[in-house]
Amino acid sequence: MNAQITELLNLDGRTAVVTGAATGIGEGIATLLAAAGAHVVVADIDEAGAQRVAAAVGGEALDLDVTDSDRCADALASVGERLDILVNNAGSYHEAGSILDQSVESWQRSIDINMASLFHCSKPAAARMVEQGDGGAIVNIASVDGLLPCLGTGYDTAKAGAIHFTKSLAVDLAPHGVRVNAVSPGVVPVPTLDKIHSGELDPLWPTDSSVTGLMGPLMKQRSANVPIGRKGTPEDIARAVLFLVSEASSYVTGQNIAVDGGWTLI
Repeated sequence: MNAQITELLNLDGRTAVVTGAATGIGEGIATLLAAAGAHVVVADIDEAGAQRVAAAVGGEALDLDVTDSDRCADALASVGERLDILVNNAGSYHEAGSILDQSVESWQRSIDINMASLFHCSKPAAARMVEQGDGGAIVNIASVDGLLPCLGTGYDTAKAGAIHFTKSLAVDLAPHGVRVNAVSPGVVPVPTLDKIHSGELDPLWPTDSSVTGLMGPLMKQRSANVPIGRKGTPEDIARAVLFLVSEASSYVTGQNIAVDGGWTLI
């Protein structure tokens, strides 16, 4: 392969922080960015999981609760000698279900984890990138549920907000050479979902939930009939992230890439 092509995806000398990287999609992203040469900071509230992944990729672990704005500001202002890449991956779809069942506290948790966290982490990261003076890249992991309703008003709205936050932040930081993009995964089985299906974790939906159109027959049919013919993997999402943080996408900002096998097309 031509060396110039290889160089486009080379992240040697760059430091990347990936939130929610102790498992699933975040772990896949951390693994691929490290393979591309980046020094990866594995940030997660699951300290043991973060340490496991950090050891595997030759990076470092960071105990981080993305809903704690003060902790995010302190941690991201000081981690690493420099900060080139931020991947806001941390999130949760546990606050799912009908609005008839959802409490105000549940709604707020979904907004805090899935949308407010983007501000908590992006602000200190952006400040460092601007101060460094040579640009940077931020990628927000949104969801196809931010494009089409699926899990509930809290989660779906937060992910839709993540997509628009991406666009606004991209315009905001463009004069500084900091690019901001989003990736919206489709159906990607992860360990958390496996544990829910096995009964190890509580189900997303209350067992006596109200009647709702969410996750109804049409949506289940859509999820079962992905045009490309298979479910996604963490590696599929990681490859899109690698493109967006590398020189291969140097003229791309403010975009949301749906990595969903065509899920949003039917």
